[in-house]
Amino acid sequence: MADHRNADVRNDPAAGMSGAAHESAASSMREAAPSLDPACVTALEAAVLSPQHDAPIAAIQDLIASGIKPTVIADHYIPAVARILGDQWCIDQLSFADVTIGSARLQAMLRSLGPNWSGENASKPGPASILLIVPEDVHHTLGALVLGGQLRRKGVSVKLVLSAKNQDIANWIKLSTYDAVFISSSRGESLESLRRIVDVVRNAASTAPPIVVGGSILDVETKETVTALTGADHATRIPQEALELCGLLISTQDDAHLKFTV
Repeated sequence: MADHRNADVRNDPAAGMSGAAHESAASSMREAAPSLDPACVTALEAAVLSPQHDAPIAAIQDLIASGIKPTVIADHYIPAVARILGDQWCIDQLSFADVTIGSARLQAMLRSLGPNWSGENASKPGPASILLIVPEDVHHTLGALVLGGQLRRKGVSVKLVLSAKNQDIANWIKLSTYDAVFISSSRGESLESLRRIVDVVRNAASTAPPIVVGGSILDVETKETVTALTGADHATRIPQEALELCGLLISTQDDAHLKFTV
């Protein structure tokens, strides 16, 4: 395994990988993403599929020891492995059980890398607060967990609601005041179901915050179509752009251009 303490970080993260990017993971903007070591990706994939319970933690420790930053592992290596698992399931090289266990282990890795920014709970009060929604019956949640971590590292307070029913969403909107609502959507969702979520947010809030739809639905629909048919204020896959569109100009040490996807 190579030493990455002085590695270049400007190349395509998907270099050398086959298959389409699936909605089970977040990926970075190509021009700002690090070049991934194929050996490290392979080692991480083997670890999440290993029968050895401690294999994932050992793999993470090896990557960090080689000079790869925890944020790079969280934002790039873990999503890359998630895409690979999804590709292998689509071509019947992995069972649903294998992918489910592997995805759970990837989520556990996120939590071990950054317990203060990778969990589902809201972070400490920051310059902005966001309600991040993963709709009901959407099972690919890893991307939203990655996105939540990216936003928290920018200092944003994030409340992540997974498998959110409309009543749950209404309750959270009534209980707290948010500067924006992000809906992390997959390509399999209908625009009508997203429109209902947008309606719930607007009806529950005394003053509705800006609503942004992101995720792999933008692989199959244009931004204009998504906003027109869902009623959302904005549609984008780039977190920094989403923040700026909502009037939340946040600049921190973690200002890499990152994709908002599931």
